[in-house]
Amino acid sequence: MHVLNLVAGNVASERVYDREALEHWAGADLPWSDATHLARLGVEYRNDLLGHLYAFGVQAPPGRYHTGFLGTADWPPNAAGCAELRGLGAVTGYSHPFHLPLGEDDPPSGALASGRNCSAREIVADAALGLVDSLDVLNHSAVHATAVVYRRLLGAGAVLAATAGTDSMLSFQRRGNQSSPPGWERVYARVEGPLSAASFADAIRRGRTFATTGPWLELDVGGRAPGDALDAAPGTRVTVTARTIGPEVTRLEIRTADGIAAEGPPPELTAEITVTEPTYVVATASGPPCDRSMHRSGAYAHTSPVHVHVHGRHVAREDDVRWCLEYLDGLEDMLRRRARLTPAQLGDHLALLGEARAVYRSRLP
Repeated sequence: MHVLNLVAGNVASERVYDREALEHWAGADLPWSDATHLARLGVEYRNDLLGHLYAFGVQAPPGRYHTGFLGTADWPPNAAGCAELRGLGAVTGYSHPFHLPLGEDDPPSGALASGRNCSAREIVADAALGLVDSLDVLNHSAVHATAVVYRRLLGAGAVLAATAGTDSMLSFQRRGNQSSPPGWERVYARVEGPLSAASFADAIRRGRTFATTGPWLELDVGGRAPGDALDAAPGTRVTVTARTIGPEVTRLEIRTADGIAAEGPPPELTAEITVTEPTYVVATASGPPCDRSMHRSGAYAHTSPVHVHVHGRHVAREDDVRWCLEYLDGLEDMLRRRARLTPAQLGDHLALLGEARAVYRSRLP
């Protein structure tokens, strides 16, 4: 493991663990860093109803670390936390996003089920407004459900990197998965130049990543790699190749906005796709549980997309856009029923959802 983000955050009260360490080390590499290893103090911004955010590369401590704990208001929206952390120089994303099963064709209500379980419920709004850079597709929880939501967001036009987070709680013992070693799930980023907080953050912002529980995974789309864009005319045929390393892998998939374009055994899978409209291309690698991958759901890896534009147009698949709009309707209902908000505070949340709806509706045919 070459990059470590140690985050300051609360757990069940207003106490922020490691706040003092962040105040001392914000904006600087921790002293055991070297030319090929980097450790930083970052932030986990937390609301159990709306979701938890990570921030990497923050240059100074934020003024707020959490909302909604000990009976306090679920206000402001997480979007305010995103804006503050970005203003402090951080790359941001939602951590351990979803915890319940969700199938490819399931309605969005499945991602909104249950109560204050830390699910990344505001991600659909924040992604539409370009307020976050990534989604931790690989996490200690429901990996495949998170991948389904991630691909829905990509298909609806969001630009998000696939990242990973172990969510290790080093200050606690006997917390199950959350006491797993750092790096149990991890993200690899293709950086330019020497490794630094800035180069690593830039690679995430550009989507030059894949997330994994163990397997190495590469994707080539007409000579482009994850994070790149390929502009094509309708009817263009593009060669796509996915490659993996790792004995735990038993299946490779190449996916576009329309679903699985090709599937097969490792170590390499090649397919020809014909471009008819804007889309994206990602690769996944999977296998059964094994000692090398230490995740109860098995080995898994997922790339960020190669964006395939048609005459400069970005993907906006109608089915995915409508899924996101339905999700926002469900989120509004959840806020009205479950959030601790004054009427004015609820108005702020509804305004955010209104802005996100306008973005998605603009992408409909």
